[in-house]
Amino acid sequence: RSKAEMIIDNLLYQYGIIHAYERKLPIEEDVYSDFYIPAWNGRPQWVYIEYWWLENDNKYLERKKRKIEIYNENELALIELNEWDIQNLDDVLPRKLLNFKIKVY
Repeated sequence: RSKAEMIIDNLLYQYGIIHAYERKLPIEEDVYSDFYIPAWNGRPQWVYIEYWWLENDNKYLERKKRKIEIYNENELALIELNEWDIQNLDDVLPRKLLNFKIKVY
């Protein structure tokens, strides 16, 4: 939907990481992640990625806060990215992925 999400998607593809775009969270509510990385290669944990792009809109910030609460309440692994991260994504994303035992080669 956005240029930044396309960049994230392309980089995950280049890294050879199996992923899905706009995946419903495994909860009762209808909440979708920006990206989903399934458990694989001996790693038992699903990982979700959210790209937060609008930092000066109160309605958006309330939605962001609620979404983060949902991730925390359901103990779902979350990688958060913002506009600054996109500008340095090839440095930032591998380090954030490594926190969840996802190695980029």
